[in-house]
Amino acid sequence: MLTLERLNSITAFPYQAFTFPAFRSHLQCLGTSCIAIGAVKEGCPVGLILAELSADLKRAEVRSIFVMQSARNQGIGTALLGALEQSLADQGCAEVQLVYMTGKPSASILERLLEKYCWTVPQTRMLVGRSTIDRMAQAPWMAQSHLPATFTIFPWDQLTHEDRSYLQHQQTTATWIPSDLAPLEQEPIESLNSLGVRYQETIVGWVITHRLNPDTIRYTCSFIRADFQRRGRIIPLYVEAIRRQAQAGIRNGIWTVPLRHTAMFNFVQNRMAPYMTSIALTKGATKSLSSEQSG
Repeated sequence: MLTLERLNSITAFPYQAFTFPAFRSHLQCLGTSCIAIGAVKEGCPVGLILAELSADLKRAEVRSIFVMQSARNQGIGTALLGALEQSLADQGCAEVQLVYMTGKPSASILERLLEKYCWTVPQTRMLVGRSTIDRMAQAPWMAQSHLPATFTIFPWDQLTHEDRSYLQHQQTTATWIPSDLAPLEQEPIESLNSLGVRYQETIVGWVITHRLNPDTIRYTCSFIRADFQRRGRIIPLYVEAIRRQAQAGIRNGIWTVPLRHTAMFNFVQNRMAPYMTSIALTKGATKSLSSEQSG
């Protein structure tokens, strides 16, 4: 017999291995803004779905959904997703979204599940490339570390109060910073090799990274002002960030690039891809929960 239960920080403990390491801390602070539902069969945990809500509690993102291999093809994933949708709707959440990686056997199973529950057709969102730092260091563009004297690269953790005020003002009043690449929204960061670049004392670009585990750094967010993109002014930032990672002995790197940012996407596809060990795409789907609320 299958039983579903909404978990709390105590009852979630046996489910630690059922989600990604980056999200296991979420199981310690479950409540209104973070929901986990566990599946139990014959007294043993067999599945978990975990979601995190936005600050206004109106939107939620499914962080992970997992069913043990021995318990698959028994409708457990379907039951978990249905229970989560109902739980979110009951507390007033208006929309739920989910992002997943292609190229894995579980992707097609998840897509059938989303179709069954009338989610939107999944749309491609991001390229995700993986490599070792030693391999990436072999790329010819790694020799392009020169910047004119009018540019200065600096560690992002040395951002001043005036820098923050400037960026916050630019994010709200200017149009040159894409909303999904706004650097202040990426904090907390990896201080080892998150970098910014100034042009004549004005911040015009950045490479923001995050430590996923002791041996892996993700290059999460990179951007330089449009008038400098064709000149490749962002390349020295990547060179310096990779150099710092190599000096620290951190072996693996992950590079994420939204497809909508064509300049960076083309750079990764044409000049970084030959030095990557794997490339995959992420897709995203959403569902409005308004019907569940009104029902």
